[in-house]
Amino acid sequence: MREVMVQYLQHRLLRWFDENQRVFPWREARATKYQQIVSEILLQRTKAETVARYYDTFFSKYPDWEALCGATLEELEEVMRPLGLYRHRARRLYKLTEDLRRRGGQLPGDANELRDSGFVGLYVTNAFELFILRNRKPLLDVNMSRLLKRYFEPGDFIDVRFDKEVQELANDIIEVRRCKELNWAILDYAALVCRKRNPLCGECVLNKYCKYYAQSRERSDQSGRGEHEAG
Repeated sequence: MREVMVQYLQHRLLRWFDENQRVFPWREARATKYQQIVSEILLQRTKAETVARYYDTFFSKYPDWEALCGATLEELEEVMRPLGLYRHRARRLYKLTEDLRRRGGQLPGDANELRDSGFVGLYVTNAFELFILRNRKPLLDVNMSRLLKRYFEPGDFIDVRFDKEVQELANDIIEVRRCKELNWAILDYAALVCRKRNPLCGECVLNKYCKYYAQSRERSDQSGRGEHEAG
């Protein structure tokens, strides 16, 4: 049954994405690998629309790795200020540039080198493998986790870094030729339909197999029967 659910999700979300995808500059064909991976760092704990508005400002100031590596921590803090959490973001980028300078400006060439680099955290390392190394990896964040857990096994949400079950699900799901597009489809769907609050379950293209939807329907039916019996 799980294999059927996986294939159904892959097919339906890719078809939905082709008609409803959000448009962002880091997804365009002309976006460089540098723009793609740095955008993913900026996107952490920030709405995509916010990063999109700031995209040109940031990349006009730091158009490539060399320019970014020339920035001081204070400069990065100042330029990050409009995004919020600017000190955290600036420190993270600065540590990354320190590592790049130590490596002579060379990016990690494989997963082993990546583990010893300044690209840290599950989401960023997966993004690096996906966009730079061209490996199939999930852009697993709280939004993807929410969608997958609702669809397969509704329950309490825990930090994705420690949720081995959702990590396994995410890695299974993205085993398709259009891996990058499926990642974006899941993120877009979680933002627009499978929302944290008030998800649009009745309109959802996945509700045929979604466990969360089935449980919601069951609770609704039980509530209706209870009201009927009380009346």
